[in-house]
Amino acid sequence: MAENKKLLVLCLEGMLQSWGTDAKWDIRDTGDMPTKSGIVGLLACAMGLERGNPEIAAMSDAMTLAVREDRAGTRLVDFHTVTGNPLMNAAGKRRSLGDTFISQRQYLQDASFLVFIDCADDWRERMIYALQHPKWCLYLGRKSCVPSRPVLVGVTEEYTDIAQALQTYPIQTKRRDPRGNTKQNCRYESEISNTGDSTLSRSDVVLADGYRRFARRRVWRGTVKEVPYVSE
Repeated sequence: MAENKKLLVLCLEGMLQSWGTDAKWDIRDTGDMPTKSGIVGLLACAMGLERGNPEIAAMSDAMTLAVREDRAGTRLVDFHTVTGNPLMNAAGKRRSLGDTFISQRQYLQDASFLVFIDCADDWRERMIYALQHPKWCLYLGRKSCVPSRPVLVGVTEEYTDIAQALQTYPIQTKRRDPRGNTKQNCRYESEISNTGDSTLSRSDVVLADGYRRFARRRVWRGTVKEVPYVSE
């Protein structure tokens, strides 16, 4: 009989979330699921690790994770008018298109995601302590996106692996289906191979060079059926 895993469980829930996948220049997008770099960044923030600290990349390499969408969010596009006198570009030169531009920033409204993390005991204990005693304020992808509930759910030893946890771990949000259903179908994204119906390549693995550059990883996507809500 396979020994059960100790899995760290997080809940990412808030009025707004933003998980950039190709956020450059005037358009700041959000993916429909939290990115690995965003989750690692949240944990690094709790630990008080400065950008470029090699421990951030080490933590990313040490974990295997999956994300389940317990409540789908709706997409919001916020328009900002930015003016400078003069307005400089990233190279430190005056913009050729003028000193005013409109920036689009995308968010997910009212979404809730469950995150399962499989890692070594020392990393897991360090993550738990940091989330209980965060060094810096936590946010969901962007500093304006604060969690509406504690991020740390706890540790579960009830499942043999992440794939099984995705199937049956109860939905944590208390906002039930308006039709009174006690179960629902949930989309997910997992690093465990062959767990989903399709694959996707994501550029969100933190590199150790200290710059905002990322390596690619493959994730599996699918849907789990009839996941129960947590008992009240």
